[in-house]
Amino acid sequence: MIKQRVEVTPSHLFFDEELPFFINRVAESYAVGYHAHEFTEICYVGEGEGYQFIGDERLQVRRGDLFTLPLGTSHVFRPRSADGGRPLVVYNFIFDADRMSQALGGFPGLALLERTLPSVNLAPGAEGWRKMQDRTGAFEAFFAAAYPEFVRRQAGFDTRIYALFIVLLTELERRLADDADDPRPAQEGGLAETLARLRDSLASPITAAQAAQAAGLSERHFHRLFAQTTGLTFNRYVQRLRIQRSCELLRRTRLTVQEIAETVGYQDRGYFLDVFKKITGLSPRAYRSVRE
Repeated sequence: MIKQRVEVTPSHLFFDEELPFFINRVAESYAVGYHAHEFTEICYVGEGEGYQFIGDERLQVRRGDLFTLPLGTSHVFRPRSADGGRPLVVYNFIFDADRMSQALGGFPGLALLERTLPSVNLAPGAEGWRKMQDRTGAFEAFFAAAYPEFVRRQAGFDTRIYALFIVLLTELERRLADDADDPRPAQEGGLAETLARLRDSLASPITAAQAAQAAGLSERHFHRLFAQTTGLTFNRYVQRLRIQRSCELLRRTRLTVQEIAETVGYQDRGYFLDVFKKITGLSPRAYRSVRE
């Protein structure tokens, strides 16, 4: 990225005397300039693909990517194109680290998160930014629950968000520990490509045997590695991807339920309805109505 002046986003634009955190959902564009913050940020790509420029690096980003950006990190997101194509939607959880530390002080076991706390300025340590993929759905679950709580501000919303944040911190700690203690062999990198293909071709039927062959792994090893990486079986992971995509289509389009079911790979409408309600707790029509 060409060197340019870094704008600093001040804390007072987001925080008041009561809350040390702020959550938003943004469709990224070219309107925002390269910038740093007077606060810590955890951002999650909820929809689409594009790029993030951090320092002198240009990184491709896609749905499921999460970044921890310590105080002072210079960055900017960019959609894949500026011509109004599929949007790059990013959720941001930002907080004043000093005030957040005070609010969470004394929480049992928090101080033991020795890898995570420095990475988000909640403990001393010169840690840089980090990027990781949402293997288990825990990152998405945090923003799916915390963002509506912050927007609606019903009784006890702040307590819930603090609790959800503790869960997110423990998930980050487990991920960082896994990455440090169990680095993936190079030959297993085919699994990441397989996961990307699954996300991009949900309407196409694919079996675990086909996915294993595409990844260059035996089917038995594929199942073991898949469960290790995602925390789910192959079939449950595909189900979750399809329902996530159908939720996106319900929010962003006027396609009928049948059309959405077929788009995400379900020809049997009844089966689609059963799976959708099992995962989301709502029917597709009810989900669309509460999201409008």
